[in-house]
Amino acid sequence: MPEDRWDTELAKYCSAEYMTNNLLSYVLFEEASSHVPENAVAVEIAPHGLLQAIIKRSFGPNVINIPLTNRLAKNHQFFLLESIGK
Repeated sequence: MPEDRWDTELAKYCSAEYMTNNLLSYVLFEEASSHVPENAVAVEIAPHGLLQAIIKRSFGPNVINIPLTNRLAKNHQFFLLESIGK
């Protein structure tokens, strides 16, 4: 959702209309990432920590990215708990 539409009804709630718009629209990651403060901790909830490289490039070395899943992990519960521990 473009920043100039963040205050609209569509953007305020996780409705069916919002999710449909989300699936059909471009991801505006760079625009949204400009609002992340320095020294932030990014917790990534995705199927496989897909954004790790993008987050490191976009936010710089002072932001910690913590993926909660890894499709290659042998023990997924351990990986999740280890990530939360970070």
